[in-house]
Amino acid sequence: MIKLQQLTAYVLNLNLVAAEQIDSWVENPQIVPSGKSMGQGTVVLYRQTYDAVIYIERFNHQKHPVEQLFGCVAAWLIQNDEDRDEIATPRTDVEILDDSLADIEISISFEEDVIAVLDPAGPIEFGGDRYRLAGPIINYAEEGDLRT
Repeated sequence: MIKLQQLTAYVLNLNLVAAEQIDSWVENPQIVPSGKSMGQGTVVLYRQTYDAVIYIERFNHQKHPVEQLFGCVAAWLIQNDEDRDEIATPRTDVEILDDSLADIEISISFEEDVIAVLDPAGPIEFGGDRYRLAGPIINYAEEGDLRT
């Protein structure tokens, strides 16, 4: 549930509220088995879907407009959630506490591939081999042609 971790870290780094005012968690996790080979000893073991929830207590909407927070979240999604055909549509709930404070809940449905890497000592047996969980392997071009 890497996207939730990354988005939570991003919201924390905005410094709109103190860290103890932000909480995040996962709801409705589901797995869709895959087994798709990615080459070089890696497979998409499964695709996980889940609802990521970020809850912010006592957000000072007089000091920082809620639209600023929502704009930052939207910008993060556009730049970091390119795994799907359409941008996620966050669901929001704003509870006004008084003239300056509000509790805000942002829920976003995410999908992520969970990658397994060939490892003789790995805990996961699949297709007669052993694997361990890992992040995606990024292949960089070592050579290429540039044409103008």
